[in-house]
Amino acid sequence: MIARRVVVLGLLALVASGCTLVAAAPPEEPPRAEVPPLVSADPDAGRLAQVKPATLARDSAERQARKMTVRIRNTGCEGVATGSAFALDSHTLITNRHVLAGADELELDTWDGTTISVSSASVGRLVDLGIVTTAADLPGVGHYGPRALDGAEVAVVGYPLGGPLTITKGTVVDRVNGDTFGIAGDVMRMTARVEPGNSGGPVLNSTGEIVGVVFAIEIASGLALAIPVDTLKSLVARGGLQDIPTCGSE
Repeated sequence: MIARRVVVLGLLALVASGCTLVAAAPPEEPPRAEVPPLVSADPDAGRLAQVKPATLARDSAERQARKMTVRIRNTGCEGVATGSAFALDSHTLITNRHVLAGADELELDTWDGTTISVSSASVGRLVDLGIVTTAADLPGVGHYGPRALDGAEVAVVGYPLGGPLTITKGTVVDRVNGDTFGIAGDVMRMTARVEPGNSGGPVLNSTGEIVGVVFAIEIASGLALAIPVDTLKSLVARGGLQDIPTCGSE
């Protein structure tokens, strides 16, 4: 194609200058075209083709995790404390009782810095859970998943140390009796890294569904502790809630 293009351009130049052209005699044999040999497909092509959908699914789940999780600032008689919370519907957040306890004022911030006003807040009577109701719509909503089995991959979403939102991954180690930790029901232990400020944040399974609520770190093992989804669902369904404890009452 390059050779033919050059000939045509040369032809136009000669005609424009008034020169006479004599056509060359046709070739004795028609031109031949060589077909390139077939190359076998890369054996990794199938695997590579699957990377993009998997990456897109992961990115979508992470975006949803950011939207559903907010930072809580609790201003009370003991100063300012921070924790995390996540949305169950467009106006309802789940967090920990101890994140809300003693609050004179609660401030909610989304991952992009938007501040959301609080309408009301209450806490669980028998378990370390709290519920916050917002005046404005929340940017994203989470959904319950099935019970997480031992060895399942999970991700913890929250605002450690009151800083930017993080997503840390780990696995479920086991479920133990919650009496040791003052929790009515089982407690889920996980290898995901958590820090102060992660309290109240969601534990998500590999498809982004809620399987627990972070509430503490086990000092002896360093494992993260979470209230499993079945306990959470039971409490929300029963409505076993009370007003936020006043400062110094716990």
